[in-house]
Amino acid sequence: MCRPGTRVIPLGGRTTCITSRPRSPVGAVRCGSRRRRARNSGRATPSLRHEPGVALSSWSTLHFHPVRRAAADHGYDCTAGFEFEFILFKENADTIEEKPFGEWAPLTRGPFGYSIARSIAQHELFGEILALCEKARIPLSGLHFETGPGVVEASLRHCDALEAADRATIFKSMIKAWAQTRGMMATFMAKVSEKWPGQSGHIHISMSSDSQNAFYDGDAFGNVSDLMRQFIAGQLEYMNEFCVLAAPNFNSYKRLVPGSWAPICPSWGVDNRSCAVRAIPGEPSAHRLEYRLPGADANPYLALACAIGSGILGVETGPALPASIVGDASVEMCRPSARLPQSLSEATSRFAESAAASDVFGERFVGAFSCSRHWEWQAVQHRVTDFERRRYFEII
Repeated sequence: MCRPGTRVIPLGGRTTCITSRPRSPVGAVRCGSRRRRARNSGRATPSLRHEPGVALSSWSTLHFHPVRRAAADHGYDCTAGFEFEFILFKENADTIEEKPFGEWAPLTRGPFGYSIARSIAQHELFGEILALCEKARIPLSGLHFETGPGVVEASLRHCDALEAADRATIFKSMIKAWAQTRGMMATFMAKVSEKWPGQSGHIHISMSSDSQNAFYDGDAFGNVSDLMRQFIAGQLEYMNEFCVLAAPNFNSYKRLVPGSWAPICPSWGVDNRSCAVRAIPGEPSAHRLEYRLPGADANPYLALACAIGSGILGVETGPALPASIVGDASVEMCRPSARLPQSLSEATSRFAESAAASDVFGERFVGAFSCSRHWEWQAVQHRVTDFERRRYFEII
């Protein structure tokens, strides 16, 4: 039985407990087996204990702590909330190996985002997700179908930034495991098919001081305070250099293309979903920015470190904030020099050579992470794809 105050994740008749009792300032996942002598069962039950407010993945999270401390040193607390798009397929681990992708069956067909009819038709499935998140102490602000076959979007309720990354990390693993208990497969790939929209992992961020929203200024354009302008300016200034933290995989860059509601250049606008940073005006309790660079495949800790670390650099160094974009940012900011990195290789090289990245995250991390991403690029780059065979086999 789980101790009081734990997150409880019921999956397939088993219970995974994630404790909320901190034992040390630096924690890590402890995986093991808690033997239960349940009736008619001699199997050990796996358990996962997480020290809250510290790392689920200590390597990733240890490099988020300096960013969080930097915000605190300036007198600000950071609040964040993740939203993920993921695709549900009516497949299992065997069928996705046995069948070509074109034969995989998504949960729903067609684009129908925000479909009330489909949400009602799948109310039992949505109810399970909501109940699962409630028991895991990962409250959701929204859950609905998004544009694309089988695409679901879940908005995790905002909270302290580190806790937000903890929740996001647990949520992704939990949804994938839950889907398999339902005879489905869930994927958080940034781009599953060139014919479908990509899957985003946007982050909503606000900063507060003395319990007041420091991003809010009721007399300013879009309610954007001077601090928020400096913060956004930093995010844009260092977005190209830090991009690999938010787009860490070969597949990530298949999403960052024109016409896909994903950014292709550092840009910002007020309530403009084509921009990399979207200022969302509202009352002080809701006013925030949306960092739209990460896909659903991002590591939550590193993506958040990218978003906050670059913002704090903007506060410290004061780069000029470009004009806000009103129209389609992919059209108005299409200069080649303004483009985000267009491949994992390019993004990794920019990160490895960035003095700002070394200052914020440390030379050791920059070197190790860059090495891992170069390896990932080479591992995929050398593969010969079905597309290449179809395109070149006969014609050349």
